[in-house]
Amino acid sequence: MKTEDLKALGLTDEQVQRVFAMNGEEMNGLKANVDTLKAERDAARTQLADANKKLEGYDPEWKTKADQARQQAEQQVAEMKAGYAATSAASSLKFTSDSAKKAFLADLNAKKLPLQDDGTLLGFDDYVASYKKTDPGAFAPDGGLPRVSGSATGTPATPTAKDQANAALRAAFGHR
Repeated sequence: MKTEDLKALGLTDEQVQRVFAMNGEEMNGLKANVDTLKAERDAARTQLADANKKLEGYDPEWKTKADQARQQAEQQVAEMKAGYAATSAASSLKFTSDSAKKAFLADLNAKKLPLQDDGTLLGFDDYVASYKKTDPGAFAPDGGLPRVSGSATGTPATPTAKDQANAALRAAFGHR
């Protein structure tokens, strides 16, 4: 902000001086705030350095242990992400039973396919194709499982009393 800019707005010299005075007070307050924050930051850095020195005195290998713990945590998170991706990918597949699905997921997780950036497993389709070849009974056919409606094949020679009663009930309720 310049004096000429304020005068161009139609302010008098006295008004321009007031604007600069108010701006100066505000800027001084902000500078003091910045100085306070810098001092707090420097104090925190000093405390951190002192704490690190004390930790080295108590346990010289604390940095190594902290790095190992971080790596283990990252590995667990990666495994969880891969597990969720496997479950999500397998949800589109039709299995013959829950046991078949559990076995498939266990084998898939043991395979440890790499997780892509988009959250999918690299090589999942190829794995499914090879799994279908090795264990075709684990997957339901595309049309679903065949429906079993009777205990014997063919038609009975004469309707049984049960068949006649069922037919009478269907007819009474208007179903054929």
